[in-house]
Amino acid sequence: MSTRSSAVANVDQPPRKKMSKQSPEISLWSLPYDLILNIIARVSRMYYPTLSLVSKKLGSVVSSPELYQTRSRLNRTESCLYLCLRYYRDHPLDPNPHWFALCMKPNRTLTDRLFIPVTSPDVRHERSTGLTSKDVSIVAVGSNIYKMGGYTPSSSEVLVLDCRFNTWHSAPVMREKRSSPAASLVDGKIYVAGGCEDVNSENWVEVFDPKTQTWGSVANPGTEIRPSGAELESFGIEGKLYLFGHNRKCVVYDPKEARWNPMIELGMGMDMDVVMGMGMDMYEAMDMEMDMTGVASAVSYFHCVIGDVLFLWNEREFRWYDFNASSWKKLNGVEDLPDFDGDCKMVDVGGKMAVLWKVFGRGEERSIWCAEIALERRGDEMWGKVEWFDVVLTTHEQCGLFDADILSATV
Repeated sequence: MSTRSSAVANVDQPPRKKMSKQSPEISLWSLPYDLILNIIARVSRMYYPTLSLVSKKLGSVVSSPELYQTRSRLNRTESCLYLCLRYYRDHPLDPNPHWFALCMKPNRTLTDRLFIPVTSPDVRHERSTGLTSKDVSIVAVGSNIYKMGGYTPSSSEVLVLDCRFNTWHSAPVMREKRSSPAASLVDGKIYVAGGCEDVNSENWVEVFDPKTQTWGSVANPGTEIRPSGAELESFGIEGKLYLFGHNRKCVVYDPKEARWNPMIELGMGMDMDVVMGMGMDMYEAMDMEMDMTGVASAVSYFHCVIGDVLFLWNEREFRWYDFNASSWKKLNGVEDLPDFDGDCKMVDVGGKMAVLWKVFGRGEERSIWCAEIALERRGDEMWGKVEWFDVVLTTHEQCGLFDADILSATV
């Protein structure tokens, strides 16, 4: 064959494709287990319920103790919201509270969140025969939520929800059986007061150390200054325990000094006939009473402590208490929130304010909304920025937030 013929033949033939080496597919499970833990630990915990549905193997990693140890070592822990909701059914309240955890909706944006039921094989132990959320005291410490006391009968039992695995277990019992006690967190310890069968008990107040899992004694405030009543209110702020009773007494306990100090007697409220005679409306009277009673007026409203700052919702606006000025001030910058009235719940979630409120829908439908507000102190003012708000739970069950508990666990 001539050279010309060879050239023509070569033109007629398609060019040969160069062989390229294909990279082998890398499976997540081909990686070392420690590396897998490091990868998943950097994913927000709010996605874990979705990840657990991908495969059993991934689900086992998501629920492993090693993962949460890795998250802690990498400083990837985060605050997660938990809701304890009671339904109104045949009885005034369903004796079995329903627990939910806030998670991300699959394939949605960072602001699209949803409360999902918390399932646990031991959830039957979280049974309450009481009528309101105040029948027991619920406090979050780290990754655990502690439930203390009872109603009928009173109880010294302490149950713990481990929010890493959503499982229940028992903790050391209290020294006294209690009904509707008050409980608050102060400097990492849980102070429980009141509700004793023996009102003169020397353990009328006791303290639990979650690190050592032991109960300790607290100096008794004495009957002359001790708040009384069927239900007590308390909160911890600036390293002190504030305790309020229905006899309008308030006492403050300083753990460093191991001493109780009476604060103020709130009185019986303002006489509305006198108020109307002064030409004031109801809201002006409420403002005057708040100025008169100071920090103690928080227990008359929905309130919470965020970073040693006391906030409340007075059914019109959010306010915060300025200890330096001894006055309540308006929280600015939250005008973007939807209008809502009635019950709401607030909680500290990683230094931000989470707010829950209920909205009635069509027929028997009820929606619970949630908003997250970033907070900033600017001199003598407090400003908030609404980062997101949305419906986080829809139900056809009758329920109310007054009897609900909202907590923030670190996992």
